[in-house]
Amino acid sequence: MDAAQLAKYSRIIQMAIGAGTRAELAQAVDALAAEGRWELFSALLLTASELAARLMVAKALEKGVYAPLAVAGCMRRQNKPPLLQKRGTSASKRVFMDIDAETAQAGVPDHIQAEHEDLAALAAESRQIAARREALRDADPIRNLVVNELARIMLTAEGALDALLAVVKASAWEETRRSAALKVVNTPLALRRLADEDRADDLIAVGVSSRLASAGERIAEFLTPHVDALIEARSADGLALLSRYHSDADVRERAARAAASC
Repeated sequence: MDAAQLAKYSRIIQMAIGAGTRAELAQAVDALAAEGRWELFSALLLTASELAARLMVAKALEKGVYAPLAVAGCMRRQNKPPLLQKRGTSASKRVFMDIDAETAQAGVPDHIQAEHEDLAALAAESRQIAARREALRDADPIRNLVVNELARIMLTAEGALDALLAVVKASAWEETRRSAALKVVNTPLALRRLADEDRADDLIAVGVSSRLASAGERIAEFLTPHVDALIEARSADGLALLSRYHSDADVRERAARAAASC
């Protein structure tokens, strides 16, 4: 998409990410869909407000266009209040500034001042660790919506299963990958379809992301026709599933030897 296209849809972009009304957003989403601007759809789904994103998900489903949903399932982040973390940081800084001011006036010994500085450093480090943990716990509701909606139609709508598998493989968040994988695992017909179509890589991705022994056992059996190919290719994830879960001891042993030699 070039700059001219961005300029053309500037109002829609501003409303989707900002604070458009429901009526305005619905009209904007309809306009994008009518013109087939699915590339812009995909980009907007990453940063749009929750209301705009929900309208866009519904429109993509209505039109049977699933690639933008896969993009959102893989890369959309939770919209968080921008000042939430800064507020705590500022408060901590004020506390240490007050301490520094008081100790400076009272002529506190250097070792006490050093303790204050150590406390400040520890507090800053704790804030950084908390921020990293918060990022990993990203709980965007639109990613969950995408997974649920794609799972609902994955057996009946062409392209929906492929979009869901893209989320299984590529989502930046482990819990989203696992949620999508469990949707496939809990739909035996979906697993059978992948097996019938010799989609070993997709089966392996589902098995790994599901993190369930029962899923690993089922998928390992589906991988039986691909044992030789997986061993030859030194597929780390495939060999891990076979060596741990396959019912045939000989297959488990061969896969384990191959994995050890990787």
